[in-house]
Amino acid sequence: MEDLHFETKDKLETYLKRLEFIDAGTEGYCYKTPNGLVLKHLCGVAYEPKTKEELLQFKDIAIKNYVFAQSLVYIKDEIVGILMPYIVGKTLENGLYNVQLKILIKAFDELVEATKKLSNYGVSVLDVCDINMMYNRGRFYLIDTINYYKSDAEEEVIFKENMFRIFVNIYTNLFTRQVIKFLRTLPDMKNFETDKELMENPSIILQSLQTKLSEYFGYEIKTVAEASKKLKY
Repeated sequence: MEDLHFETKDKLETYLKRLEFIDAGTEGYCYKTPNGLVLKHLCGVAYEPKTKEELLQFKDIAIKNYVFAQSLVYIKDEIVGILMPYIVGKTLENGLYNVQLKILIKAFDELVEATKKLSNYGVSVLDVCDINMMYNRGRFYLIDTINYYKSDAEEEVIFKENMFRIFVNIYTNLFTRQVIKFLRTLPDMKNFETDKELMENPSIILQSLQTKLSEYFGYEIKTVAEASKKLKY
């Protein structure tokens, strides 16, 4: 993936106008390029300038669930953007209520293993939220990773903190209000929102939820949406 170079700001803006606009964030704007990449123009009010080494420090970590910048966009010698793989899917702000719980359990199992590998590299995740995490066909992707950093902590500590940041920021997109209230009634799950041991493996939470919901209704509950229609909370 080669760097892109522009002589002037006008030439960059002309190029961006020809691209498919994806989304806007506090650090900049994202576009899809003709060759299937994402160009993030780092021009937002919250973006703090970073060096080439900082932006590309994780480019060689090949973990499918994590999308890292692979090359840069320049105006002369100034870094004004990054290029990274384009991921097909929906952001978690769309919710996962209709996805089968069995599929989500497998997806989280994979994400846990991926996050263990990432943590073994000493990488700490930051800026995890519903618009920075995508889901498609049984796999989660974390896509806005330029603020991740190298930590000096032990690998297990990094992993625990990474999983906590991931799950605490997305469980409201997995569970409806009714299901959250139901989980709080379960003795082993009542503190799921703050228990870092539980959040090390969200599959445990989902498996317990599906088992208890199925026992409660007397038949197998397959999705959060299905349970939410029936729960009276």
